[in-house]
Amino acid sequence: MIKPGLVRFVLATLVVLFHITKFIFIGHLAVFCFFVLSGYWVSLMYETKYSDTKQPILVFYCSRIFRLLPVYYLVSIFTFLMLFLFDSKSFEILDFSSVSGISFLIVNFFLLGYNQLIFAPLVPAWSLDIELQFYFLVPMLLVFMKQRNTRILFIIISFFLAFVFSFLMPELFLSKSIFKFLVYFLIGIEIYKSKIEFKPKIELSFNLLFTGILLVHYLVPDLFAMVKLPNSSYNEFFNILGSFLLIPLLANSVLRKSDSRDIMLGGMSYVLYLSHWMFIIPYNYYIQELTKIDRIPYTLAYLFVTFLFSFLVYQYYDLPLDTLRKKWILNRM
Repeated sequence: MIKPGLVRFVLATLVVLFHITKFIFIGHLAVFCFFVLSGYWVSLMYETKYSDTKQPILVFYCSRIFRLLPVYYLVSIFTFLMLFLFDSKSFEILDFSSVSGISFLIVNFFLLGYNQLIFAPLVPAWSLDIELQFYFLVPMLLVFMKQRNTRILFIIISFFLAFVFSFLMPELFLSKSIFKFLVYFLIGIEIYKSKIEFKPKIELSFNLLFTGILLVHYLVPDLFAMVKLPNSSYNEFFNILGSFLLIPLLANSVLRKSDSRDIMLGGMSYVLYLSHWMFIIPYNYYIQELTKIDRIPYTLAYLFVTFLFSFLVYQYYDLPLDTLRKKWILNRM
């Protein structure tokens, strides 16, 4: 019986491991699962919380932006500092006196368009760009998706778009926009709107099927060689398939009540997801000439520092600010 906070924490941890080891190849799967969960929670909050405010759409936009940006700004500052200290050459492709350089600064401040950047200092922030695009569409989507038949139609269309932008036109501008990932958010909305709950046996069956397919890819060398390449079509296919197989687990997890520890893990997952990248920069600098065996102490130190930093930022920065955000919403009811 996995609770929602633990699910998000595990997903964030998978992204961390995906970025520091070639052994884990399901980092994109974790992000796709985050999108499903976001579709569920955001649609639920919009209709049960924000709809009770005096200006629901405005309050919703302000609240969601304020939820994302404070942690993003803090981690971005540290990431820029790490880059200047350990990888300053990465900025050489930018000309801050040109239109592209100015656009780079604007996008890094407002976040929208981050996934279109040629050089992204904080790599995981690409998904925040997609999240923001989804937030702007939510009020309209919920108006048009009141009927279940309409929701199913939207999911089918968005699945087709995901296929096109993932495999047929991956270099197209729109392949880095919400339209490639909308299907995951819409599935989350459908889980909420239709109150979908899977029987434990069905959830277990899908979990076992996913685990079995995953193990086969680790045990068969040719399959592992194909799937471990992060930008390959096969890796993309596996991550998409895996995320769909985990839908019963995701749908059932959101129905389980969180205790204080689970709430902490869920809140900490956002900080972990973003902040782990800033520590990868010095980590890569120090291990670049080391053997895999010699890297082990550095890897353990990296993991300890990353998880500790995530906990401290969540506890003493993100949580207090989120409390203020919730009070601000209550004052507008």
